[in-house]
Amino acid sequence: MKISRLSTREHLTLNVLWFALNAQSAALLPLVIPAQIALFISSPQVGSTQQVAFLSWLTIAAAAISLFMPPLVGTLSDKTVGGFGRRRPYIMIGGLLLLTSTPLLVSASNIILFVLGLLLLLVGKNILTPAYQSLVPDRVPEDQRGIASGYVGGMTLLGNVVGLGLAAWLLSGMTLHSTGVGLIRVNIGIYYLVTAFLVLIGLLITVFTVREHPLLARQLEKPAKQKSFLPAFVRCFVTDCVHPWRSHNFTVVFLSRAALMLGLTLFMTYIEYYFARVQHAVNFVQVTGIIAMLALGGAVVSGVVSGIVSDRIKRRAPVVCFATLCMCAAALAFVVFPDNLAAWIWPLGIVFGLGYGAYTSVDWALSIDALPSLEKASKDLGLWNASTTLPAILAPLLGSLIINITAGFGSVAFGYRLVFGAAAFFLLVAAIGVLFVREHYKKCDVALT
Repeated sequence: MKISRLSTREHLTLNVLWFALNAQSAALLPLVIPAQIALFISSPQVGSTQQVAFLSWLTIAAAAISLFMPPLVGTLSDKTVGGFGRRRPYIMIGGLLLLTSTPLLVSASNIILFVLGLLLLLVGKNILTPAYQSLVPDRVPEDQRGIASGYVGGMTLLGNVVGLGLAAWLLSGMTLHSTGVGLIRVNIGIYYLVTAFLVLIGLLITVFTVREHPLLARQLEKPAKQKSFLPAFVRCFVTDCVHPWRSHNFTVVFLSRAALMLGLTLFMTYIEYYFARVQHAVNFVQVTGIIAMLALGGAVVSGVVSGIVSDRIKRRAPVVCFATLCMCAAALAFVVFPDNLAAWIWPLGIVFGLGYGAYTSVDWALSIDALPSLEKASKDLGLWNASTTLPAILAPLLGSLIINITAGFGSVAFGYRLVFGAAAFFLLVAAIGVLFVREHYKKCDVALT
């Protein structure tokens, strides 16, 4: 069976869950979680070393879970047989766990409930996402990957706009001088409830409207002698995890994306505390939300267009390189102009957003192009997710180390500037690295069997 071209309606229904997932998660790291930590861990100043340490370790623990789950879930999804499809069972299970986390996060009156809620949300998302992201290579022909990537980027960015805008509005009462504990708790609960409702709608649309080609039992290769399922599965899993690294493009795309995500994670993890400690912005949550919204405004402009352009010019890497350089320039400005940043907020946000939108759109298509085999797309994309999760482990370690060392010399503000300088450096490495991808493009239909 061959993959048929998708209509606009099919592209939208295929990607609507990206909108909901990103509406829920986009504001967690830069706005919601730091605000909750500030409520649980009191300090004379927002962005203290104690709050930074807890945020860093929380991020590391979350990334460690996200490192190991996607390849395992992806492998199981690739080998799942039945009329309901390979992906939808895991989308439903992950979505149910994700929604179940909402009551815990809404009612979190202490750190234990807060961490348990985040853990349940994280596990659910790491079951759902590997299966859901595999629907794109399953359903999209090669000559539509750029357009499909544009839809992925567009729905992702739209979700980011909604999530960040909602969080910035709800948390606007939190300032350097007053956290408004009761009001902030209520508003954070509203955020979790609204975004959980969006996820529920996205799940229903995906499960009941996206057509999936089920994998039949006869399509699976069965070894001649198989003593038990578990040893065979373990051997297959280990072999499948090693095989993609023999591909030059997979390795280069993975490493360049890991460098980029290391830079982005450093930038996003500490930006709210940067505005509190370096800029001394009274309404630091609002300022963070404003620059995020400006960035996303520029991203929406460049997102879908970049995917279409990459299909037309039949090149992805140069577009990704240029997009990454835009983000690098914006991050560097936080280091070079810390005292006059207010005058640069608008152009910085737009430049960063133009780069982020183009990157979000085209990098997805580049990553699909680099997959060694579409038949094992979910497993390979699960490995590819490690390019996000490994930096999510390293970035908090590096950022916390830098800030704690500079705090020992009495200059926490300088530590935040060094963190952003490191972010700019890794973004530059990523921009150069992606140019080593060996691109080839041919217009053809891709067989599913």
